[in-house]
Amino acid sequence: MYIPNKPAKYGIKLVLANDSHSKYLLAGIPYLGKLATQRQDGQSLGQYFTKELTKQYHHTNRNVTTDNWFTSVPLMIDLLENCGMTLVGTVKANKKEIPHMMRVKENRTPGTTAFLFTKELTLVSFLPDKASKKKVVLLMSSMHTQPSIGPTHKPEVIEFYNKTKGGVDTFDQMCAHYSCGRKTKRWPLCVFYGMINAGVINSYIIHKENAMKRDDTYLQRRPYMQALALALIKPWAEQRLPASNLSRQLRILICTVLDIPSPGTLASEEGPVAAESSGAFVRCADCPSGSDRKTRHR
Repeated sequence: MYIPNKPAKYGIKLVLANDSHSKYLLAGIPYLGKLATQRQDGQSLGQYFTKELTKQYHHTNRNVTTDNWFTSVPLMIDLLENCGMTLVGTVKANKKEIPHMMRVKENRTPGTTAFLFTKELTLVSFLPDKASKKKVVLLMSSMHTQPSIGPTHKPEVIEFYNKTKGGVDTFDQMCAHYSCGRKTKRWPLCVFYGMINAGVINSYIIHKENAMKRDDTYLQRRPYMQALALALIKPWAEQRLPASNLSRQLRILICTVLDIPSPGTLASEEGPVAAESSGAFVRCADCPSGSDRKTRHR
């Protein structure tokens, strides 16, 4: 896909659901486009992905926080009545379901809030008091039922949204900060790199939470990833090391990574003295191939 307002403009889009507190990845679905996504009649893409990603949490009275690509009135009513979940999310101002009086900022004092209530939903229209922010902020909630203003002089709905919105974005930043990805033209390999990154972060979150419950110290993320990578590499490297067709450079590299003596430095029976040796010249097993040192002595 090409998304011009994203830092990584080209790539494979995955729609994710993350825990707002720990940032743990709960579920993910690859975006296949409008035509390839199998939806029910009249169901929007945002409604389809939200219901699919939260399916295992239906009827648990949990809340979902979404951005304006997902949020809609049919989705909020569907989650509330059929799935036992609430939703808080931003709304696009150009949606027809938003009344005109909630979208305009004329004749309104900066820093003020307008509320609109139905039986199930609450619509909030907040006009920031900063001159740099000219747009009206619109949010909908099926969780809040009162026109409450928080300690920051913002509506309680906006404070709750700001507190719970960062799960997916923070997870993406963590993936980009320490990534195992490599440049490739094979898109399945890109997805595989993404799966490895996600699995590493999820396992680190579990490691950290378990250590905190035991009042024990936990590894920082970089040493943890190094230890995890070595633990994954070591069994396969040890299995591959005895192979007769393994190149000498790769054999030395494996021995270096596993911190074991290379074949050229292993202790063996004492050979003949160099002056008495009559065997053929062979390349030294320890010297780099560029030096091309040969000897009869073993």
